[in-house]
Amino acid sequence: MLRLMSLALCVQLAFLTPYAQSTESSRASPLHLAVTDAPAEDGKGLNMFDRLVALAETGNADAQYNLGMFYNNGIGTQRDTASAFRYFAKAAQAGHLLASYKVGCYYARQFGSVVPLDEQAALTYKLRAAEAGYDLAQHDVGMHFAKNGDMDKASFWWAKASQQGYTPSTAYLANYLSRAGTSDKVRGLALLLVLKDQASKMTEELSERLAGAQATLSEDDRLKAERVRAAWSSTRTPLSTIARAGISAVPALLQSAARP
Repeated sequence: MLRLMSLALCVQLAFLTPYAQSTESSRASPLHLAVTDAPAEDGKGLNMFDRLVALAETGNADAQYNLGMFYNNGIGTQRDTASAFRYFAKAAQAGHLLASYKVGCYYARQFGSVVPLDEQAALTYKLRAAEAGYDLAQHDVGMHFAKNGDMDKASFWWAKASQQGYTPSTAYLANYLSRAGTSDKVRGLALLLVLKDQASKMTEELSERLAGAQATLSEDDRLKAERVRAAWSSTRTPLSTIARAGISAVPALLQSAARP
């Protein structure tokens, strides 16, 4: 499994959401400048960040989640992970699924040491988002089970995320299946071929993995894998689509809240 980690990491960088990108890239975006500099349309002179704070304080879970992301990534304010976690926790308590995922990330110590490491809490919060269809949560849950040696559950969740086109999950799943029984090896080869189709260039690692998988299969099985690859398609769930919108969804949220 570890041999595909570098491949999975490379493709993951290309699939980062606007919120998952670095603070530096966020600062360079026109919308980020609007967050920090543009006056609000309500005439009160509040910028987007201040308006988001005000809306979050009314108990609006979407605003709390987005404010958590602003603090988490340093958008419109200094990066403040303690404040980010506080707003994520408020939104998660209200049932916000993307916020629940972020709370899980904090318990997994993915954003520093704001809260003690608690892998069970991390799994509990991430599972809420994974079961609702969020691909990053599904991938993380798969990684949790793989770390703990439960490859059946790991492959189940990687398959869920892979079906949404989340390439790191496809990479881990392909690597695992290509080592399993004959029927799974066919599927593993098919997913490796999907990765080849998705890759901007053929890496030496992927080339070696493909050659190794093909060498263990008969010609009939290789043809079966080609048919699976040809039929493969991916569709994002509504929750994953919302997550990908990132910061671009904030203006509409504020406008909607400002309507009488």
